[in-house]
Amino acid sequence: MLFDKEKAKGNLADILDQLHNNTDAALLQEYYKLYKKEISIFRRSWAAAWLFKYYNEKESPKVRRSAQKSGADKFISTIAEDESKRLFFSIGKNRRLFPREIISLIMTKTSAQREDIGSIRILDNFSFVQVRDTKADEIIEKLTGATFRGRTLSVNHAKPKTAEEGNED
Repeated sequence: MLFDKEKAKGNLADILDQLHNNTDAALLQEYYKLYKKEISIFRRSWAAAWLFKYYNEKESPKVRRSAQKSGADKFISTIAEDESKRLFFSIGKNRRLFPREIISLIMTKTSAQREDIGSIRILDNFSFVQVRDTKADEIIEKLTGATFRGRTLSVNHAKPKTAEEGNED
C-alpha cells in the first residue's frame, strides 16, 4: 500500500482535534492505564505508530472531518434534522470554550445524554448547538440564567440559518 503523507497528516490533525474537542477524559484515562500496563515503555511509541497506521489505512476520506470554515470551532455528530432543534448559546471562543465543555455542561445540568447532542458550532461571541427536539426546552429552561465561565448564559432557539450565519462568519 502506498503511503499518502498528506492524508496521514490530515488524519493525524483529526485525531488531535478529536482528542482536544471530543474525548471523554475518564474513558481515555482507562485506555491510557491499560496501554501503559500492557505495553512496555520501550514499545509504546511503536505501538502508537502502528495504531496510527491502522487508523490511517482504514479511514475513508468521506468519514474525515472537513476543514473548519472561517476559523469557527466545529464538532460534528448527527441527529436527523426532523428530530432536532438548533439552540443559541450566548458564549463562544472569547471565553475559551470548546465543544466538550458544552457537552459536559448540558449533560450535568439536564437529563440529556451524549446522543441527544448533535453538531456544535462555536464562534467568537456565541455558539450554536443541535439538540434532540425532545430535550431542547429542558436545556433552555435549565441553562438560561446559569453562570458559566463568569458569564450568565442565555440559551434560546436559534433563528433560521440564513439569518444567523451572516452575523459572525
